[in-house]
Amino acid sequence: PSLPEIRNPSWAQGAIDRHVLAKLEAKGLSPAKDADGVALIRRVTFDLSGLPPTTETIDSFLADTSPSAYESLVDRLLNSPAYGERWGRHWLDVARYGESTGSSRNVPFPHAWRYRDYVIDAFQNDKPYDQFIREQVAGDLLPADSPEKRDEQSIATGFLALGVKDVNQRFKVRFVMDNVDEQIDTVSRSVLGLTASCARCHDHKFDPIPQKDYYALAGIFRSTDLCAGVRNKMGGGGLDYYDTSMLLILGGEAKEDPDAAAKIEKATAAYEAAKKDFEAIRGTPDGLALGPNGRPRQQPFRQKMIRAQAELMALTDPATRGKVGLGVRDAKAVADTEIRIRGEAERLGPVVPRGFLGVVPVADAPPIPKDQSGRLELARWLTSPQNPLTPRVLANRVWKHLFGAGIVQTVDNFGTTGDTPSHPELLDHLASQFVRDGWSVKRLVRSVVLSRAYRLGAEETPAGLALDPSNRLVWRHSPRRLTAEEIRDATLLAAGTLDTRRPESSPAKELKVIEIRNNGPEAAKFGTIARASRHRSVYLPLLRGLTPTSLEVFDFAEQGMVTGSRDATTVATQVLYLLNDPLVKNQSLALAERLVQKSDLDDAGRVNLAYRLTLGRSPSPQEVVRARLFVDEYELAVGSVEPAPEVAETEPTSKEDALAVADTGATGTGNGAARPPAPPVNPDEIVAAEVIVKERVAQPSSPRAAAWSSFCQALLGSAEFRYVK
Repeated sequence: PSLPEIRNPSWAQGAIDRHVLAKLEAKGLSPAKDADGVALIRRVTFDLSGLPPTTETIDSFLADTSPSAYESLVDRLLNSPAYGERWGRHWLDVARYGESTGSSRNVPFPHAWRYRDYVIDAFQNDKPYDQFIREQVAGDLLPADSPEKRDEQSIATGFLALGVKDVNQRFKVRFVMDNVDEQIDTVSRSVLGLTASCARCHDHKFDPIPQKDYYALAGIFRSTDLCAGVRNKMGGGGLDYYDTSMLLILGGEAKEDPDAAAKIEKATAAYEAAKKDFEAIRGTPDGLALGPNGRPRQQPFRQKMIRAQAELMALTDPATRGKVGLGVRDAKAVADTEIRIRGEAERLGPVVPRGFLGVVPVADAPPIPKDQSGRLELARWLTSPQNPLTPRVLANRVWKHLFGAGIVQTVDNFGTTGDTPSHPELLDHLASQFVRDGWSVKRLVRSVVLSRAYRLGAEETPAGLALDPSNRLVWRHSPRRLTAEEIRDATLLAAGTLDTRRPESSPAKELKVIEIRNNGPEAAKFGTIARASRHRSVYLPLLRGLTPTSLEVFDFAEQGMVTGSRDATTVATQVLYLLNDPLVKNQSLALAERLVQKSDLDDAGRVNLAYRLTLGRSPSPQEVVRARLFVDEYELAVGSVEPAPEVAETEPTSKEDALAVADTGATGTGNGAARPPAPPVNPDEIVAAEVIVKERVAQPSSPRAAAWSSFCQALLGSAEFRYVK
């Protein structure tokens, strides 16, 4: 689009500013004053890295009076490893990333972390967005100049494999078609901002997407093997849901044991015999009768069958012999598919040729070969420079993450039921410039944060509130609450305990592919792992339905669907978390100890450092006085209270005791009394004999440490800590 005429050209510093100012002038509004240096560096550092600026970075930036100081800061942030982790997490929201199937039977994806790392690296290395999309839709079909590149592109197709799956579905055809629908919904909403899956049962009620176009896409995904390592089975147990044939072999062929065939034959015979014995006693009066241990007599038979199944699986599992991943590949049987009447998988209508959505006109759309799935052609259609939606949707997502709201506020829905753009010409400008710049996300982000519109202050004006209370026209910068990850990571950074290194793989890698109960031992174990981790939040284990508390309480992304915009609620559980959670209390104490150990500072200096580490600014004289009075009074009050006697705790020593602790939340009787009989143990859910211990709250070493810890917790629980302006 051509640049609009504006009355105050001296204010604008580029095309973005001209488009913003033109809308403001048409409404009779003036932009707010520019943000001050402290607010600006905190804003841009959080936006680009997901972390607060260090005190050293703030001091250096404020002392640099050169015209290029801000631009240099932006470039450093864009090149830092934290950028890839921050912006990779944005895409993981869109890609509905999770490390288990979710749904009625929650089964882990032990290798999903490879896709997570692929996404982070792609943003860090500024992989062109069109290539990024092509690799996720058809990476296995793209040329590769090395085995490493081939593996990378195969891992990228995990985008299509990691959705929610109902492995407890009885009928194979329904399982397949539900997964196809999930893939269509993910691709159409994430890349095109269209709700194409609404046409599964009938022509789309609101957007011009006919049912035949939906099944044109469905034919592409029906001709694709979904290699998520799981299969459907009604009422399965143990490893019944694990399908080792549906894994991607990476790094060449898996290494074979010379005696593999004989071992597999022996293990197969043992499993079949154990299965036969169990099925013979299963459900019989003798099998259901209780033995001396209070458990059904059939249980040892079931345990023997499951052990034999696990031994057989270990011999046939490619993950034990080499590197594997989750993703997709072209199926052996490639064909068009039928329309499903009313969306019901078994009710077949006419066959529809594989193809794309007619509502999105792309002149150079490639034809689909008869002997291939069509995913490669779909990927090229999605990323054609002539596709009118793909670059606009991404540009809008970038604007949303930097301004708090998209130019189109419904970032995942550009259809008729979605929002209309506040600045359509600006969106066109951003999208066209994005394509001209080689689909570089970093260059797009850089151009936006260098605009004067982004650098506006957050102060309200009476005219702005009267004429544009929701700030759709960007007359100021809208404050935003930090995301769940930012709150946790900033807490750890302030305390000096954040580990910025990337961990190897994920704790989920060690899980067997068996059902995970939300109240079972695996769930308790992973809660403990998440609480103990000091890595960045993007690396926490993310089993569906078992979101770490520190993320869940602050509106973490919905892991079952495309989430381009998270909710931002204010609820009582957030306050309770900030008051009582062991992570908050322990990090408050760590920050307090960091302050107390500064022997070169007096109490006023410690208050100043606490404010700078948590809020990025120095306190006012009144705040210093209040803080010192609080610490002194707290120390005096705590010092006059007798400490409560410690109660000895007996830790469970057996696997059954550990499971009982996990299920009941008990930590032992503490007096040697006999524990009540443990409930029947389901061997499907026993993954290890580790004792599960919740993270305990560290105790201050002195009343002085307790006082400073309470003060630090108040800062970490403040609204100013949780919001950025």
